[in-house]
Amino acid sequence: GKMQQREDFKSTCCAVQNFLLSMWSEGIGTKWTDGPIQRTEEFAEICGIDFEKEKVAGVIWYGFAKGGLNGVKPHFRRKGVEEVLDVLP
Repeated sequence: GKMQQREDFKSTCCAVQNFLLSMWSEGIGTKWTDGPIQRTEEFAEICGIDFEKEKVAGVIWYGFAKGGLNGVKPHFRRKGVEEVLDVLP
């Protein structure tokens, strides 16, 4: 119901924030945004979204500052994405 959707959205927001912080730790700047473009049929078609079953929480823009990764210290992870990512039905 509505309460579950709200809880799912809050969990998604937390996960996205952690992802953005992870990107920043790798020297990649991000912007999480929401707007009318992501509610168009063209967007849904390009991204393979079924608006009857799915909602878009936002779009993440990303990039490097001028100079790229120069000066960024290497970051070593204990686990790879494959070890922590689950795909939900």
